[in-house]
Amino acid sequence: MMAGSHVVVGAALWVAVAKLGGGNPADPQALAAAALGSLLPDIDHPQSWAGRKMRAISVPLSLVVGHRGVTHSAIAVAAGLALLLLLGTGWMAAPVVVGYLSHLLADALTPSGVPLLWPSRRRFTLNLCRTGSAVEIALVAAVGVAAGWAAGVDFTALPRPRL
Repeated sequence: MMAGSHVVVGAALWVAVAKLGGGNPADPQALAAAALGSLLPDIDHPQSWAGRKMRAISVPLSLVVGHRGVTHSAIAVAAGLALLLLLGTGWMAAPVVVGYLSHLLADALTPSGVPLLWPSRRRFTLNLCRTGSAVEIALVAAVGVAAGWAAGVDFTALPRPRL
């Protein structure tokens, strides 16, 4: 998926988790942390948003494990859960981890899938949409609207386009 799609899906998943956990689903800091977390798995790709921001990590990582390697695996999921156990759900650890997990879920919708059992080459995919396709855009838009509705956004108060 594209970076913008990952941000929307990460924020949307955080809205759902916060709502279920009784937190504030529209907290701007938590939404930003979830958005950041949603971009972190692509640290293994030097041309990604995270890769361009942290080249000192991205370039060597991409040379050693390639894109969609360990950062897209169950090892990364376990590390995120360990981080939550270590830091607790306070501060911004929870939204970062939720955002990170959302990235893996979103990539699993594409034909490339995710190598959850890395270093095994087996990929897990639902093969619902190609990166950058109209299906991806429509799916992400629906997820974003649903998250906005769940967070309590008053869509009637939004400016309307002139026709």
